[in-house]
Amino acid sequence: MFDFATPIRGEPVQVVLQHSESAGPSLRTVARRLWGGLSFILLGGLFMLAVAVAVMGLLTPSYTSTIQILIDPSDLRVVENEISARTPQADAGVSIAESQVRVIQSDNVLRRAVAKVGLAEDDEFVKPDSNNPVIVGLKRALGMTPPPASRDPVNLALDTLRLKLTVRRAERTFVIEVAVQSRDPEKAARIANAIGDAYFAEEAGARTEAARRASDALSARLNALRQDVEAAESKVVRYREENHLVASSGRLLTDQQLGDLNQQLVTASIKTAEARSRLEQARKMKVGDAGTALPEMLQSLEMQALRQQYATLSRNTAELATRLGERHPAMAEQYAQQRDLQRLIQREKERIIETTQKDYDRAAASEAAIQKNLERVKTENAASDRANVGLRELERAVESRRGIYETFLRRSREASEQERLNNTNVRIISPATPARERTWPPSPKIVLPVALLLGLLLGAGIALMLGADRDRRQAQRRSVPAPAPAPARARSFRAADA
Repeated sequence: MFDFATPIRGEPVQVVLQHSESAGPSLRTVARRLWGGLSFILLGGLFMLAVAVAVMGLLTPSYTSTIQILIDPSDLRVVENEISARTPQADAGVSIAESQVRVIQSDNVLRRAVAKVGLAEDDEFVKPDSNNPVIVGLKRALGMTPPPASRDPVNLALDTLRLKLTVRRAERTFVIEVAVQSRDPEKAARIANAIGDAYFAEEAGARTEAARRASDALSARLNALRQDVEAAESKVVRYREENHLVASSGRLLTDQQLGDLNQQLVTASIKTAEARSRLEQARKMKVGDAGTALPEMLQSLEMQALRQQYATLSRNTAELATRLGERHPAMAEQYAQQRDLQRLIQREKERIIETTQKDYDRAAASEAAIQKNLERVKTENAASDRANVGLRELERAVESRRGIYETFLRRSREASEQERLNNTNVRIISPATPARERTWPPSPKIVLPVALLLGLLLGAGIALMLGADRDRRQAQRRSVPAPAPAPARARSFRAADA
């Protein structure tokens, strides 16, 4: 039978549970682990310092030189009509400045700089091909061997220069900064200044080329315009000849004749009126006494002499009649002389009347002829006025074509002059100078402290990982249970068998 009275004795089992560290290690634990790995921290800092010094010794230093160019979007007003003048709107200046940034980065500008500095022969910008047969064979196998055409030194230097070039516009300004990197600070400054000079040359060349193209186009157009003007003038000449529209001093001959005839008619009318007045007075004079005073316009030298003789004779006759009497024989002779003078005076009056009549007839005939010519010219002028309508239309066409021709001629001359003018309002406000400090790699004052800090952080990380691993192994050893004594277990089993 089983003896259940015998108690089973054994050692209690002690189970050690691992404390949860879900909240993370405490600051004391972290400090203990860092202290335990102090050697790793120091070694990490020293290692990174050594790596930084070695890397800085292997890297090739690079220097950057910068040139600053001011772009004025408005340009200079050298002449009144510019071929390529910039007249930007209020918000177009930034776009113009950004466009100039692209111009500086263009192949035309950079090729000028490459040629000026001689970068095609510079090993820094044109790296020679490797002659190592292994490398050459590997490149050939991978298809990395460039074609011979792509090995142009100028193109290679151009590609390298683009990688070393930085062009940007300063914020809220029209200032463009051109920065170039190189192993040699003086070379970087030369390249930057060469790019500035190349940009100026390219801009001037572009303006000159634009003016030249405009001048050539205008010159080619001038020949056609000149032929148009000559053809229009020929039409005017033929039209004048066909319609008898002869012009002198800018006026048609019929118009001039009409004006002249009007003036002549007025003068002839005045002369006719004067001749008529003299004739009427002469006719009145005929019936007058020999001693009657004559108008001044009817006086003649012969008449004046006869009248003077008659007056003297009349005075002598009156004196003799007073002294001798009317019936004296001497008075008969005096009276006979008076009658002779009266006949002479009357004959002179008739001659004057005849002369005055002829003058009047000539004046009247001249007036009639002028009036007839005037009527004829008026008729011709009316026909000329009708023909003038077509003439004025042709003359307007001539003036229009001549105006266009003269405008093109003036613009062609201005364009020819602008080929020799540079009106770009661009200037260098800060030329490039050799850099005093390198751009790459950074200064040891920056690299070494950063490397030391990174090394210390790396060593601290290693120290924390090793400390955490050590604490975890210790915790696992404490968590294993202790085994029970062997005699107690044997007695318990014997009692159970009994």
